[in-house]
Amino acid sequence: MKRLLCVIASVWLLAGCPSTAPVTPPVPVGSVTPPTDTTPPPLPPDTVPVPPKMKKIEWEQSITPLVNQMVHSDGVNQGSTLLVNKVGNKTNSSLQTSVATGALMNTIGKTGVLNVIPAGTVSSAMSVLGMGDNDTLTLRSKAIGLARYLNADYVLYSVVTGTREARQMEMQLMSVSSGEIIWSGKGAVLEQ
Repeated sequence: MKRLLCVIASVWLLAGCPSTAPVTPPVPVGSVTPPTDTTPPPLPPDTVPVPPKMKKIEWEQSITPLVNQMVHSDGVNQGSTLLVNKVGNKTNSSLQTSVATGALMNTIGKTGVLNVIPAGTVSSAMSVLGMGDNDTLTLRSKAIGLARYLNADYVLYSVVTGTREARQMEMQLMSVSSGEIIWSGKGAVLEQ
């Protein structure tokens, strides 16, 4: 029993002893004075890389000589109806072919020789015939079928070929009734 009382008393004493580490006195810190200049340091200048200068393609200037040759060629009858196919891109760069197609249609319309079928009418006819809006009518038989549906007399194919440094516009005018190529021409694509 004495032993039990000794064990309890020793546990009691040990439980009351502090078990924390010894405390060291704090290190004195000198006073810090705030800086008098409150302006932030200058930032390094932003250097934005300059993108390469994009050259603007002069579609109307490039197309006009070819259109003039075409409308004055043998086999083209004044007042006939023309289906203008979307301008194709066979270059090593991207082109705004819809802008080129619009410029081509406008330039032909200004001559007054051929009646160009409006783009909306062509798009509607393509939808009725089950063709997609992005169909470039690369198959001649498809283009002839669409032209017959629209009662067109001619189909004009145009494609831009070459490289970024030297692009050329190639055009072919086909008769819808016979399927033969009536006129073809090639000219440089001018840039500004």
